[in-house]
Order: sequence, then structure tokens, then C-alpha cells
Amino acid sequence: MMFKALARATHQSLQARAGCNIRHSHVHELLAAAFGYRTWAALTADALLADHGVGQAPQDSAEPQITGRALQLQYGQAEALAMADALGEFIADKQLRRVRWATLAPLLRMARRSEAPGEHEENGDADEDLQDWDDTSRLSENASTFPREQFLASGLLLESLEQAATKDPHAHQVLAALFRCSKPNTYLYEESQKGRQLTASERGWVEQYLLLAPRYARYEAHLKAAAEAGVRAAALEYGVAFERPEFITLAERLNGDVDPEQMARVATSLEARTRWLRRAAEAGSHRALEDLADLGDPWAQERVAPLAGLHWLRDAAERALTEGDPVRAWIWQYVALARGEDLTLSTLAARHDGGSNDGEFYDSDFGGPLYVDGDEGLALPELERNQHGEAQAKAKAQAILRA
Repeated sequence: MMFKALARATHQSLQARAGCNIRHSHVHELLAAAFGYRTWAALTADALLADHGVGQAPQDSAEPQITGRALQLQYGQAEALAMADALGEFIADKQLRRVRWATLAPLLRMARRSEAPGEHEENGDADEDLQDWDDTSRLSENASTFPREQFLASGLLLESLEQAATKDPHAHQVLAALFRCSKPNTYLYEESQKGRQLTASERGWVEQYLLLAPRYARYEAHLKAAAEAGVRAAALEYGVAFERPEFITLAERLNGDVDPEQMARVATSLEARTRWLRRAAEAGSHRALEDLADLGDPWAQERVAPLAGLHWLRDAAERALTEGDPVRAWIWQYVALARGEDLTLSTLAARHDGGSNDGEFYDSDFGGPLYVDGDEGLALPELERNQHGEAQAKAKAQAILRA
């Protein structure tokens, strides 16, 4: 039921039961009171109305709240009680609920994946792709779990979001998240339009296309509207999902909340990638911290090193030598030595290539083909003691190990 029709029906029901004239604006106030809010403005700031039983129902003790609000609006005691009874019955009959903005917020997160919706070619992959792209399709509110499809079943909720979007572009972002889906493949639909006789399974894919095509269009339209209105996370998602790099650039310029790991993944420059990885690492992402360390960032390296393996320490030392920083290379050597390893030792070894001894150390008694495995030891330059390089490297290594 659309909101204007809902408000009109509510108004008629209240007037019939109360036997007095009721202002239309008071219907909104009484509805807000039924859901525990002092004013309609407070309700719309915190939540949206929904039908079809989607969301949270009013508390069983809502009648006193409605009665009290009616009395505040200068209605008599008898009329206020009648309004409370009528509105309670109306809400139950129409299955009216509230959905808080906070409940919808998890839908906005983009799933972290390497491909965006639309890259699958078969309609049959649409459900799987949708599930992969939106990993937050189930939300909880007061121990009740609502699939995203059930949110979409509430016309009142969607209309409430459309109305909110006229003032707040974040509502466009929520609508986009609700409609988010794969780009449906048009091939079989176009073939059917040309007169091709389809199999039963192919007709099923065409039916799925007819369902997804308008939904996909609404997903794109709302996401683009949010992005163009300055919602940073929407600009990022639009740029990734619809392969529009200019929107990724826009996301880098905008302010606002955004997934720093996703921004790092699609960054348009190394400097931007490094900056976003740092933000993600500071927010607690270990994967971002490792990626940043692999790029040679000293801050990240010092935090990864206490748990890093010998291979990583060797790579970090080699990178430091390449960058002309022998003190830093020695830091990783001292970290390795503290663990009983030595980056200067060669691990090169001949191994059997194939046969029953494949991969084992090469034994000339068996003969046959071989390959060389391992790494040469690092050639670390001697640090000048008079510049305190050795002491500095040891002290830093100890600090890293203590951390």
C-alpha cells in the first residue's frame, strides 16, 4: 500500500471510530507514537515505515502511547482511547512495521571480490553472482531475520526510500543496495524475440531475465544518482560494478565513508594505493598491512616482521639494499638471527628432477637430471661502527621483536 493511500485509509478509520474531525497531519503523529516516537520527524529520522510484515512491529503497549499523543494534540479522553484502539487494529490488519536506517546500513557494504556483477555470461549464474557480490543479504532485527528479497516485497518501504531520496542521496544508495544484482544476459531473450523455439530451461532463463532487467536498471540508476550526489561509497561501487573509472577517480576526491581496502584495490596510482592500504591497516586489516609491507612501507614492515617468515625477511632485506638502505637490511638480518636463521647463508641445493627421487637432494650415485633450488645468501655490507649503524640496527630489531 502506497503511503498516501495508507494515510488516507488511516485517517478515515480514526475519524469513524473517534467520531470527530482529525487533522491529516495528526495521523502522522499518531503513527509515530504507535512505534514509540514522540514526533513524526523523530520517526523519519530514525526509521522508515514498511508493510507486508517487514521490520519491527509496535510494542504490545503501544495504545497508551497513542492515547497520550492524542491527548497532547488536544483531543478528548474518549476520542483518544478510540483512536488508540482503531490505530492498533489498523496497524495489525495492514501488517505495518518500521525498518530502522541502521538495520539497512549493512546492505551498503560491497563484498570484497575481484570481479563485479555482470561478468558472468550465463543467466543461470545470476543467483550465485548476486550472493557473492552482496554478502550481507541477511540482516537481523530483534532476533528476526529478513532476506533482502523480503525488504523488496514491501512497496511501502521502497516508496518511503524513494521519498527520502529527494532530500538525502544516501537513500538512493540504500535503494541501489536493495536492487543490487548481476547484469542479466540478453541473448536468449533476443533469440526468443526472433522466433527461436526455446527449451524449458531456456524459457526459465528468459523469465529470469525479464525479472532481473528492470531490477538491474533500478540498481544502476539509484547507484549513479547517489554517486553523482557525492556519496563516496556509491561512487566507488558504481565505478567498479559498471566499469566506469571516472567514478573511481571521483571517489578518491570525495569525502565520506568508504571501504579503504576496496579503494586500494582499484586505486589509480601507487601513491593512492599506498594511502588507502595504510588507512585499511590502521583500521585493523591484516591483509592490508601485509600488502603495504610488501610495497616496502617501513611502518607496515615493522608490524609484520615479528610474525613474518624467512622468505619475507629476505625479500625485505633485498628491497632495502636495492633502495640503498643497508641499516634497514641489517635490521631484518638481526630479526632473523634472533630466530636462529641467517639471511647471509646460501640455501642453494641440487635436487633430482623427476624419477623416484624427485625433489630429493641430488645423489650422483643415482645420476639423472637435476635442478637447483633455494636462494643465494645475501651479501650484506659491513656497517660503519663510527656512525652507530650497527647499534641502531640491533636496537631497532630488538624493538620489532618485542612488539
